[in-house]
Amino acid sequence: MVNPANHYDIIIIGTGAGGGTLAHRLAPTGKKILVLERGDFLPREKANWSALEVYQKERYHTDECWYDREGKKFQPQTGYWVGGNTKVYGAALLRLRERDFDRVIHKQGFSPEWPLKYADFEPYYTQAEALYDVHGARGTDPTEPPCSQPYAYPAVSHEPDMQVLADDIRSLGYNPFHLPLGLKLNEGDRANSPCIRCDTCDGYPCLVGAKADAEMNAIRPTREKYANFTWIIRLIMSKRAIG
Repeated sequence: MVNPANHYDIIIIGTGAGGGTLAHRLAPTGKKILVLERGDFLPREKANWSALEVYQKERYHTDECWYDREGKKFQPQTGYWVGGNTKVYGAALLRLRERDFDRVIHKQGFSPEWPLKYADFEPYYTQAEALYDVHGARGTDPTEPPCSQPYAYPAVSHEPDMQVLADDIRSLGYNPFHLPLGLKLNEGDRANSPCIRCDTCDGYPCLVGAKADAEMNAIRPTREKYANFTWIIRLIMSKRAIG
């Protein structure tokens, strides 16, 4: 329960990619911070690697229904966990391109120009890539925007069949490139690598904690190191819960 008589300098709602990163960044300030999360810690269990549980039974998705603009209900395939949907993302962490911040014309209208531009965000992209253990190779993606620093970790090597395919595509004059991936992977010392390069990554929780998600890279280190936070986990979003 949150005591309404308490004063907090900052309140962070959610512990996903945004909230988790923000909590990690604000931790050293000493501010009194309240973190609210409607989900619990995702359980570490064998079902993390079960295609039946993950995809057919949707074990880690909410069972609530959302409604589209015609009023038709659907299951959103989203999860409420500490770490948000980064718990089941494919670890691909690409930057927006410079043109993404400009006015974009669509068939039914346009997306307005951002008041800030890519150059304003570039230093923070660099910091985020370091925080989330991003592996990649600068200069291989022809659409890549300007970057001030190289990736902290080398690109993840292709599987043999994928390497053949990438080589064939390159021989045709195209530019296949390694996706920037947030993984705790050490291909130079596989015996000490948390990531084992399993075949259950995209869409699955990581049983060995080797996916660079908001829980593992932001929330857990922050909770262990700093005491200026009040954590309300598994919050029921109602007046009773927050009052």
